Amino acid sequence: MKVLIIKTSSLGDIVHANSIISDLRKNHVDVEIHWLVEESFSSLLNLFPVQKTLISKFRSWKKNLFKKISYNEFFQLRHLIKKENYDYVIDLQGLIRTGIMCRSLNSFGFNKNSIKESFASYFYKNPIQIEKKIHAINRNRLLLAKSMNYEIDQNNISFSYNFKKDQTDPHGIVFITGTSNVQKKWPLEYWIKLAGLFERNNYKIFLPWGSVKEYEECLAIYDQTTNCEILEKMNIDQLAKKIASTRFAIGVDTGLTHLASSLDIPTIGIYTFSNPDLTGVKSTKTPAFNMGSLSNTPLPEDIFKKFNDLA
Repeated sequence: MKVLIIKTSSLGDIVHANSIISDLRKNHVDVEIHWLVEESFSSLLNLFPVQKTLISKFRSWKKNLFKKISYNEFFQLRHLIKKENYDYVIDLQGLIRTGIMCRSLNSFGFNKNSIKESFASYFYKNPIQIEKKIHAINRNRLLLAKSMNYEIDQNNISFSYNFKKDQTDPHGIVFITGTSNVQKKWPLEYWIKLAGLFERNNYKIFLPWGSVKEYEECLAIYDQTTNCEILEKMNIDQLAKKIASTRFAIGVDTGLTHLASSLDIPTIGIYTFSNPDLTGVKSTKTPAFNMGSLSNTPLPEDIFKKFNDLA
């Protein structure tokens, strides 16, 4: 049995979708999993136990909408998908552009009442109703389960990666401070104060970054403490392995924070804008705790206390 999973972006959403792999393998032992992912996130798929990765360039095509090469590449990808003769094509992305890839195939996706771009559902051979007000992880799992006729335990979540973790640094804490959404950010002065609390307790802080702005923020934390290390710029797969070797992760609502939790690293998610009930860090193997809300920004002392409770 050959299955194509379509989940092209973003990093956190792809991490959430990883949870379907163990469900699939448990219920269909002969399954061959292929995955369609956006080019910028393809290195993460190096860590997923899937048989083949297909690359989309939707962001590039959108920027060059009226260029011939964009149309050629789009239809080449569609032809490649049709040529593979998949038994199931399951669109977890739920966008019109990914829906088009599913047209005339044995495809499954969220129905018009279950996704933001409702018109996408008309491209699926089998649109399926999935409750909106449940966590994104279980929305993905339920869509697969209903598409392929098996049951899941929503209270038992497992993520699947194909690498062995390095030995855990018992004093290593990763701070995930960066996010492209400024409304999800936690004040820089709070990060500095939190780093100081860890400094007094002999912990080492690792600071990943992805943009010049994020590097500058990490540098501001580094300059105010003696226990911080700014990591070199890494690919997602390299960064995942580094995070997997730390003792604990603390981060805002961004892809790397969800990645840490999915790697079974105890994690605190800091929420200042989004709803943690729908997209919070979630694990059934290690502690995963969400703090804050739109009207309640947690303080550094609160985060450190919760760390001590969970660590």
